[in-house]
Amino acid sequence: MHSRKDDKRRSFQQLNLILSVGMVFPVSIVFGYGIGYMLDKWLGTTSLKIVLLLFGVAAGFVGFFRMVSQIGSGGSKNE
Repeated sequence: MHSRKDDKRRSFQQLNLILSVGMVFPVSIVFGYGIGYMLDKWLGTTSLKIVLLLFGVAAGFVGFFRMVSQIGSGGSKNE
């Protein structure tokens, strides 16, 4: 019975990782664009939102690949 409980917990942990993969990319893009937009308004510039949008896309890819590698390695965070 203890093994069944551990299997269920492990399944929920992997499900959590899979569901959060879909959120990492869009959230980092929106966050980068939002910070760039606010800085553009504050500083009176027009290009920071594009630059920080690109940083958000890069951060989204990095986070996405980290989470996918965690799913591929069995969901353990101790690497």
